[in-house]
Amino acid sequence: MYRKPAAPGVKSVLTVERLAWGGKGVARAEDGKLILLAAPLALFPGEKVEALVRWKPRHGEGEVLRWLTRDPRRAKAACPVAEACGGCELWESGTHTAELKRAMVADLLGRALPQAPPWRWLPAPADARRHRIQLHWTGKELGFHRRNSHALVPVQACPAAAPALSAAIPRLREALEGRMLPTRPQRWELATGTPAGEITALDEQGRGWRLEPDGWHAAGEEGIYHHLGGVRLGHRAGGFFQVCPPWAWEAFKAILADWDLPRGTLFDLYGGVGFFSALLGRGMRDSVLVEFDAPAVDWARRNLADQPARCLAEDAALWLPEGLGQPGDLILLDPPRTGLPPEVCVRLQTAGASDLVLVGCDGAAFCRDVSRLAPAWVLKELAVADLFPMTSHVECVGWFTRAGTNP
Repeated sequence: MYRKPAAPGVKSVLTVERLAWGGKGVARAEDGKLILLAAPLALFPGEKVEALVRWKPRHGEGEVLRWLTRDPRRAKAACPVAEACGGCELWESGTHTAELKRAMVADLLGRALPQAPPWRWLPAPADARRHRIQLHWTGKELGFHRRNSHALVPVQACPAAAPALSAAIPRLREALEGRMLPTRPQRWELATGTPAGEITALDEQGRGWRLEPDGWHAAGEEGIYHHLGGVRLGHRAGGFFQVCPPWAWEAFKAILADWDLPRGTLFDLYGGVGFFSALLGRGMRDSVLVEFDAPAVDWARRNLADQPARCLAEDAALWLPEGLGQPGDLILLDPPRTGLPPEVCVRLQTAGASDLVLVGCDGAAFCRDVSRLAPAWVLKELAVADLFPMTSHVECVGWFTRAGTNP
């Protein structure tokens, strides 16, 4: 199929005015037209950069080539491949990461949800690290993809990962080079539990290996376990779970405990292995977890065995009935990054439950869904947590009440 070649870029000297959602810098051409700047490292307002700009019908999109002036707050990156690796885009923000990310969120909410209530910001603690990373093996090298490319950046360690996980990277490379693990080019996932310690490696076929002192051994059907605030949650290797589990548990607990949520039935939709049911369920009369992934539901049943919880392997969008719940019940939705399907927002208009909590890991999709839930649901409280350190991603959490009810 014929594709029109991309318009040639024009090198321009620009000043970053402010930060926009997604970590983009906002600049303007001499004629006042808007330019969105992407950079391999954090951008600070006021910095002057040289960028390669390609023009769209209404705005320009630029790639920062180099900095002409640098903000004095900029700090040396702890990652030696920060400018090349596509995994993190906020290195060199130093102790000002939270400040920059908060500015990005403020830009999004100010434009997309101007009527939103004052929102709470929870910055990531300095020790928040990833408990799951994905690496790529070419047959000769192990590393992460380069920014905007499928080319590889070989790595020996990852400072964004938990130390035990980072230390396992050279052990994985040695096993691949020594042909002790499958050597065909593919993606590998390294994961650890909480507290971080035991390491699992998973290939694209779903086969797992555990790292022992003498090397990698087949993991069988063993899971990965997280001890979080007196709760033990398990999931299969390769299954979805929070990227920074200890901090995610702490952040969500702080947010939800601060809200006077009802204590009737909890409907935990897109419930995964029961993270939110475990967090809230012991204070509820009972709970219903709905999750499409059957293996995750099996884990949820184990994780919630001591609670009055029903765990259903169903597509939440198909399962959701008209008139779900009654006053005093709570609907909690934690959908995929793409957000809620339109039909779910329509069906929730008739729900009988008095309260709803929406969790979203993509801010733009979250804002869209807030608008779709109206007019039946009114956003009462809003919190945003940095659960993805050194990236532009955040987690939005909104508490809604039925329209027409007392505040």
